[in-house]
Amino acid sequence: MSVFNTKKTISVEFCSDEVRVVEGKYNKKNIVVNKCFTIPVPEGVYGDGVIKDMDDFLHLLQNEFSLRNISHCDVYGVINSSNIIIREIRLPKVDVEQIVSILNYQLDEYFPVNSENYVVQFIPLDVVNEEGVEKLNVMLIGVPKYIIESHLNLLRNLGLKPVVLDYAGNAISKLIGFSDSINGIYDNDITIACVDLEQESTALNITDKGMMSMSRVVNVEINPSVNEGYSESSDYSDDQDAAVAIALKSDLTAILNGIDMVFRYYSSRQAHKDIELVLIYGNYSNISGIEDLMSSYLDKPCVRLNVLDKVKFYGDIAKYANAIGALIRRNGVRL
Repeated sequence: MSVFNTKKTISVEFCSDEVRVVEGKYNKKNIVVNKCFTIPVPEGVYGDGVIKDMDDFLHLLQNEFSLRNISHCDVYGVINSSNIIIREIRLPKVDVEQIVSILNYQLDEYFPVNSENYVVQFIPLDVVNEEGVEKLNVMLIGVPKYIIESHLNLLRNLGLKPVVLDYAGNAISKLIGFSDSINGIYDNDITIACVDLEQESTALNITDKGMMSMSRVVNVEINPSVNEGYSESSDYSDDQDAAVAIALKSDLTAILNGIDMVFRYYSSRQAHKDIELVLIYGNYSNISGIEDLMSSYLDKPCVRLNVLDKVKFYGDIAKYANAIGALIRRNGVRL
């Protein structure tokens, strides 16, 4: 019996330490996630959005997918990398078709590197008034073609049908914008900083009234011992506790400094807005005491993502948030 119904959609998020897979359905009312699993990735196989050893990576995923009888189904990929270029530009307020036309003819004026080596997509942000004229802020997302091609080849070699590759920041922004209530307490109609705590880096995506407003990456690695040592059920010796505490303090201080710098920049650019909630998710969001630590440092309410009202899922939503968000088809790096 197949673990996955191949008529449904698979979403796969690629991270440096593991691959996260969900199977689910999206419609305008809700998202239903039926199953999920993770595949640990050995060091040296995948990192920072780059497939370092295609043969080993393919073999690893083939074995896991074969065990679960997954093949010949549509798949959405989710990627993140410091090699992805994020650029915010300002254009006259026009419709989407006109944005496409402008970028087709003037992309090199807005993109800082040779655009021929990238697949560049855009996300309309907010509208601002500039000297009495309405302007549209637009986010450009440039993904190196070699990253896209390697992931597509990988998915096809797994016997899957890749439909789209999505940027992780776009995936979480769609998920938050789609939901009305977060953890049963907070509405999405506020300014939210979504902090994705992963081993290799921390992604920071700010949404305002359910729409993406800013996307940044804090390139600080978290020592794996931090997560092992500070899980809720850990019981270690004093020496082990001390070693993990040192790693925790060093890593998180650097991350929080980076987050605070982004917050200051955002406040300077959006003087009339303030970040009202910090939403923590990702593989390292389960560090014991992380909410209180971040709340104290950033002087803002910080909570771990636990529940979204329009997502029917009984797993760890903080871990699978990006993969679930990719099931929402609005924007993405389309094939």
